[in-house]
Amino acid sequence: MVWYFGRAGACVDRSGGPGKYASASTSNSLSYAENHATCRRSCDVDAFCVGYSVYAPLVGGQVECKTYKAQTSVDMIAGAAPSSGTTCYEKVHSPPPSPPPPSPPPPSPPPPSPPPPSPP
Repeated sequence: MVWYFGRAGACVDRSGGPGKYASASTSNSLSYAENHATCRRSCDVDAFCVGYSVYAPLVGGQVECKTYKAQTSVDMIAGAAPSSGTTCYEKVHSPPPSPPPPSPPPPSPPPPSPPPPSPP
């Protein structure tokens, strides 16, 4: 399972730099949510993508999408640097869910009844 850890600001790599990224296409004719979903999908389908960032200007302007790829461990997203209107999303791979616990054993049968008392 894949999910994304969001942080306010622009993505930075482990060396503190902006990381290796490619700009993905966005459209002024789409809403912010639609552009964001397109950006996320472009990272979802790329096995080398380690995250993405979305910049949304407060007034006018076009939403910007960047997808980040890791060639080495230094390229991995390490955090976010302050950047107004930008959110960094780090791709996180969750381990598969644990198997369910085993079922409890069936209850034991009740002990046998004592024999009736013998006559005197």
